[in-house]
Amino acid sequence: MKIILIVKPIGSFRLKQIRKILEATFDDKKDTFDIYVSMKKGHSVTLTQKALKEKADVVVACGGDGTINEVARELVKTKVVLGIIPLGSGNGIARHYKIPFNLSKAIQLIQKNKITAMDVGVVNGHYFFGNMGCAFESHFIKQYQKNGWHGIIAYAFAFFDAMLIFRHQKIKIQYNQKIRQICPFVFLVSNTNQQGYDFTLTPTAKTDDGQLDLFWMDESNLFSKLKFFFFALLRKKLKGSEFNNVPLSDLKISLLNQDDFCLQVDGEYVPSSEKNLEVKVLPKSLKVVVPNLS
Repeated sequence: MKIILIVKPIGSFRLKQIRKILEATFDDKKDTFDIYVSMKKGHSVTLTQKALKEKADVVVACGGDGTINEVARELVKTKVVLGIIPLGSGNGIARHYKIPFNLSKAIQLIQKNKITAMDVGVVNGHYFFGNMGCAFESHFIKQYQKNGWHGIIAYAFAFFDAMLIFRHQKIKIQYNQKIRQICPFVFLVSNTNQQGYDFTLTPTAKTDDGQLDLFWMDESNLFSKLKFFFFALLRKKLKGSEFNNVPLSDLKISLLNQDDFCLQVDGEYVPSSEKNLEVKVLPKSLKVVVPNLS
């Protein structure tokens, strides 16, 4: 088995640690491995393409949801398997699959090679594996990345910064043979039951049911917005008439005003001038190494 790890920038000590665990875990007579270090945003895409040319059997994304997206988008509808070692901040996709955060255990998981097939979301040609959004959460992600620092406190600062600039947009949505006009505060389409930091807006989402889960929060007052923030911060289940959850397999979203969408895909801001979004699901289009939870 040929394994290639694509690692977001980390210290030399951590890289040596990863290599040492790999050498202790894999049989050098049966398995080969290599480590590529991604140096900037988008570099993991190029490195995954290189791994495919070198006939890798497993490509391991070592990072967060953004790194996973860059690697996995190149593996969709191929026979090559995605492995995950969670080295990011929120790690929503890794948490969904209950992939261990312990480095040795995560690497041992790759060696056991238990594989499942994962649904893949697509929005206007952009693959997503965790979630996509186009309301407040996208402005929040944009602000979070602009601030340039990480962690739960950084999320809190980005939330309040985004609150100051966010303006509600009226949209038309078409799903499950229904048409609605809404003005959401939060609008998220998720493939997983985790959005990072062990927080969920879509607790019943599954990655192998051929569906995506839509969550939206209606336009609301400051109290409801603060309630949403503190429930998210404390990882509590959201309750209230302003919160909506719908399973679906396709979705069309149209802006009803003159603005453009602010779009996020797997926790990364995506510049867009789109006024119409189309969301689809590609059932079981990606192979992923997962724990044996039975």
